[in-house]
Amino acid sequence: MLDPRIPFKNRWLAGVLAFLIPGAGHLYQGRWFKGIVCGVCVLGTFFFGMDLGDWGVVYWKRDPLNMLNPFYAQMFVGLPALPSLIQSRRYQSRDNIDQMGIDVPLQAPFEGILRVSDPSSGLPDGKLKGRISIQPENHLPDARSVSGEFIGALTPRNGPEQERKLALGDVPRLGKPVSADPERGIELDVVEAGTNPPRSIGHVQGNIPRSFWNRFEAPPDDEYLLDLHRQLGKFHELAMTFTMIAGLLNILVILDAVEGPAYGYGDPEGKEGSPTDAETSPAAAAEKQPPPVAAKAAESLGKK
Repeated sequence: MLDPRIPFKNRWLAGVLAFLIPGAGHLYQGRWFKGIVCGVCVLGTFFFGMDLGDWGVVYWKRDPLNMLNPFYAQMFVGLPALPSLIQSRRYQSRDNIDQMGIDVPLQAPFEGILRVSDPSSGLPDGKLKGRISIQPENHLPDARSVSGEFIGALTPRNGPEQERKLALGDVPRLGKPVSADPERGIELDVVEAGTNPPRSIGHVQGNIPRSFWNRFEAPPDDEYLLDLHRQLGKFHELAMTFTMIAGLLNILVILDAVEGPAYGYGDPEGKEGSPTDAETSPAAAAEKQPPPVAAKAAESLGKK
């Protein structure tokens, strides 16, 4: 029975709000303290687990061999976990494949390696760290070709770091757009500046940052998932546990918004003229009964 002292309003609407945003159902009912406490505890636990797991432990990926999918618990956090369903669909889309070429200009930090194919260019093999800037060149024979440059540091295998500016061209090869990996692979040719058509003298391969929207709660590739386990170790399972606990806690929050607290408010006070619980207790009834000797004397007098 619902406690009349709680302003439930539309309790089913409160339950939906509590599911979507932990604590929102209680705020709708005017139960401000409990709503704030529930929201802070559930969301704090959830996002702590997300951060601990490098934002790669909440995702929806169907696994017919595993009936204990963590997302079955994580989903009860509501809106913070529901983007997993959208990202899963984008991840499994036919368009989410390795790409050749770009449609719009691209500027991004870059970190990778340089392999030189023409020793006469004077460039050494080494590590690159800097920034790339490329744009489509539709007038070239291959419509997917680009032109651009890399500006940053080149560290040869045996030598000091040096600042370099490299001309880039040919057809770029990029990894799939949507994935949990925060980095997206890219490959480009290094070309000799001023040649037409551009002449390749080397090759760069590395990574650029993936946008937050394209990685947030997206399923991981198998390679990245193994790498995440290697990086985090036992903290990967701990992070996933925190996000699952947050979802299970919100189930209790939803039930509280719909049905009220699971505990009572103490014994009700007895009304005037009616026996209270204390008066009707077994101990009180035993005190009112006469002693056995007095009861037998009264019984014998009655018989006479």
